[in-house]
Amino acid sequence: MKVLVIGASGMLGSDVVSELQQRGHEVASPRSKELDITNLEHVAGIALSHGTYDWCINCGAYTAVDKAESEVQLATELNELGPAYLANACSMAGAKLIHISTDFVFDGESTTPYETDAPTNPLGVYGRTKRDGELAVLAANPNALIVRTSWLYGPNGKCFPKTMIAAWEAGKTLRVVSDQIGCPTSTGDLARVLVDMIEANIYPGIYHACGPTVTNWHQFAIDAINKWKSSKGDDRTVEVEAILTDAYPTPARRPKYSVLACETLWDLWIKPMRPLDEALADFSAYLSKAH
Repeated sequence: MKVLVIGASGMLGSDVVSELQQRGHEVASPRSKELDITNLEHVAGIALSHGTYDWCINCGAYTAVDKAESEVQLATELNELGPAYLANACSMAGAKLIHISTDFVFDGESTTPYETDAPTNPLGVYGRTKRDGELAVLAANPNALIVRTSWLYGPNGKCFPKTMIAAWEAGKTLRVVSDQIGCPTSTGDLARVLVDMIEANIYPGIYHACGPTVTNWHQFAIDAINKWKSSKGDDRTVEVEAILTDAYPTPARRPKYSVLACETLWDLWIKPMRPLDEALADFSAYLSKAH
């Protein structure tokens, strides 16, 4: 198949491109200057390319959660307007679309994993623009697939484990919130799931796809540093202070609980992702080789 990947240079997009190429698919991965989905002239090129692409995977997004509170227009353009243009163009071109969304569409008030049909109620600009992006995509292209994921980390971009490891190596005092609960997701594992989905020609609709391990940011930091230590043969003690969200105020509110129920996808014979312990081991080994 020929697949158009939007946001191919990003943390998730780069792994999606790699996974597709490893499986023998033809990949088009234009940079944002070449294909800006907020630019109608650029998107028109997709609309006119009928039969060129079998699938499009939109990994591009505005993801600066706190900055979004003061950059509302930019977040709206990248997370809502652009995806709507893209969805319409894919519909005209006959290409099936997977649009990546987020756990931040929920308010975190649940105490059980969020099902795909659970009511959305985002707490901030980032979550709201992503929720509105989902609605805009489905309005423009009812045959699109929405894939919500959470707490992404990977070797090809900025992410929480890298930040924690760098801070620990620099000898900084680490204080991390322990009352926000979710599921870390490896970009490599998510890329594998996304390619599995297109190869299985999954039905249109909303899906959840995240790592199976439920944890909090404090424990995630400890686990990431410990895996890094093991990969380096380091026996130093890891000390990370657990704090509450109220002790670390940020411009944007975050959901306290954003565990996603993924059974709808796994029930379609898509293999679940690896536990955090296993995925972090590979992540740390990759970082060790890079250093």
